[in-house]
Amino acid sequence: MNNIIVDSSVNYNKGGVYKLTIDKDIDIKIESDSLVKLYLNTLKNVNININAESNVKIYNLTSKGVVVNLKILDEIEVNLYNMSITDKKIVNMLNIYHKAKNSVSHLYCYGVSYNEGNIKIAANSYINKGMTGVNCNQVSRTININNGTSVIEPNLYVDEFDSVANHSAYTGPFDDKYLFYLETKGISRDKAFNLLLKGFMKLDDLPKDFEKLLDKKIKNVIGR
Repeated sequence: MNNIIVDSSVNYNKGGVYKLTIDKDIDIKIESDSLVKLYLNTLKNVNININAESNVKIYNLTSKGVVVNLKILDEIEVNLYNMSITDKKIVNMLNIYHKAKNSVSHLYCYGVSYNEGNIKIAANSYINKGMTGVNCNQVSRTININNGTSVIEPNLYVDEFDSVANHSAYTGPFDDKYLFYLETKGISRDKAFNLLLKGFMKLDDLPKDFEKLLDKKIKNVIGR
């Protein structure tokens, strides 16, 4: 992961893969003629404001509390993945605002709470009246390990009949029987735990350096 502490605002007008390390509030504008993949490593409690005018996939990895405000400003498709792995008490608030007709959003909120950690995820999607043809989807999932706890609040604020909005949510303990099964197949405990957590978060297509960051956070959990 590039060790870049970004300025208070940044603009992407070309497609491609971008990686940012964030330690302050930031405004991000995406206006490209092709897909943008944006990988965020969030180090502190911050507000991330994103205006999207082109197709984008955003991955945010954090152990802190974050507020993401994502405005969809054109007939595009947006995928937002928020991944929280923490032993602290944090709140992640993910807000998606459909400001264009026929726009599509997929919001994925994944959390791993371990030791004395507590994660609250508030997933909020907004479709105002007149935003016809919008398709809005949410998937929120958390796992609690040891004394970890979590709460999920999936909210769909829909004021337009000609739209589609769906959400699903799951929170529960980690089931050690899957870990035991993989160990019986000759897979080390650490590797098995890593595989299970990545499978739980349904992650793929990650750059090597971003995956290493994720592995490091998972390793902290393994020492539970």
